[in-house]
Amino acid sequence: MLIRALRVVALLALLAAPARAERTQVFSVQGADCGDCGKEILATLKKTKGVKRASWDLYKVEISAVLADGVTDDQVVRAIQSASKEFTALVGAGQGRYLPQEKYPEGADVVVLTESGAAVGPLEKLRVPGKYTVFDVYAEWCRPCRVIDAKLRETIARRADVAVRKLDVVRFDTPLAREFGRSLTALPHLVVFSPEGRRSDFTGSAWPPIARALGEKP
Repeated sequence: MLIRALRVVALLALLAAPARAERTQVFSVQGADCGDCGKEILATLKKTKGVKRASWDLYKVEISAVLADGVTDDQVVRAIQSASKEFTALVGAGQGRYLPQEKYPEGADVVVLTESGAAVGPLEKLRVPGKYTVFDVYAEWCRPCRVIDAKLRETIARRADVAVRKLDVVRFDTPLAREFGRSLTALPHLVVFSPEGRRSDFTGSAWPPIARALGEKP
């Protein structure tokens, strides 16, 4: 009888114990240079004990993680930062950001037309008379866009007859994206006007055809 009574007491105590609940925490990421960096972080978190699920928001540059009871924020921060020495993780939302693009040479004819995906109107009216005008449609999360940006910096550093106009589309449902319509299928997307006004459109990071539109022999 005593053993049975002890078992009943133990069972009641177990039922009365508080349940160990999961919790969800958001972590802001800084230092990433592309949206695909999130895959690296998620792969690392998948191997991290106590991280039950995680998702990546490439626009906010944030990780949302479902954590088992007892897993600390510091553990997750260390796991995220272990995915790359470039990453910094901060607890909480609203602080994520990608690496800024490199600066253009001083005095270069470069203008940022939009950083928010705002509409800019007809490109023909924005081209620079007497110059090759490159409208570079990009997003901070697009790694191939950074490849094209580096090529444009090299070109404009040695040529005064080239002007660059930067347009951050942000995502594919912004007013700027709607202005381009079906022609904007992927990033990077470039529109090049010759000094005479001849227009050429390019999608992707292949440089030789762009160089030819700029009057060069790649």
